[in-house]
Amino acid sequence: MKTSEIKNQLKKIAQDFGLKYNSNWFNVLWISKRHEILTEYVGICPDPIYQKYGKTAEQRIKNIDKFVNSADFKECVKRYGGQVVTRRGLEIIEKNYKKIKNLKLKKELLKLNKKIKDNLGKNKCLALLTRSKIKSEEEKIKTIILRHEWIHILMDENNLGFEELGKNIYWKYNEGLVTYFENYLDKTLKKLEMKLDRERYPMEKYYYLYGLKFRELMKNKKTPKERKEVILKLNKK
Repeated sequence: MKTSEIKNQLKKIAQDFGLKYNSNWFNVLWISKRHEILTEYVGICPDPIYQKYGKTAEQRIKNIDKFVNSADFKECVKRYGGQVVTRRGLEIIEKNYKKIKNLKLKKELLKLNKKIKDNLGKNKCLALLTRSKIKSEEEKIKTIILRHEWIHILMDENNLGFEELGKNIYWKYNEGLVTYFENYLDKTLKKLEMKLDRERYPMEKYYYLYGLKFRELMKNKKTPKERKEVILKLNKK
């Protein structure tokens, strides 16, 4: 699937759910798996592995050397994937990087943050994807994962973040809506239960659980206006 095809799918979501769309919103920066993990870690990703080293930015910065030298880190850097960063988020992450006591690591991450900012340009959001020399990983990253992250950008540009629901749950609705959109596009909404049963990673089980919530909420909603109202009602709670 080419990036132009992914953008056409994003445009369809926007049309079918009454959202704004601009093709210029969607860009990507390729980074190492190491940098992907460290950016998630400092950015307070709720992954249970990271939470072992702290649930707040202060705790994670304090334990960052412990994390980098751990068996957990060695396992994490075998992963591949992506994330979305925002201008506001980068400013917060930069402040946290400056608190790192390990000077070599601090310099490395501040340099990374500047590179991300430079690639962000005037946009609000930027997708970060991991580089991979493994063909099967690379193919998935360039298609499924890129589309996933760009759906996040579409939501961010439409101010759909669900933050008002609280810091411990907003991300579940956020990922749930992305999962719903993905399966809406692929016409696989009826298979969400099966996908939930197959998923083994605890954090990602929430993607399907909350995707199912959106499937139920969207039932019998036939027009873009009706569908958008469902999302806005949740977003403003």
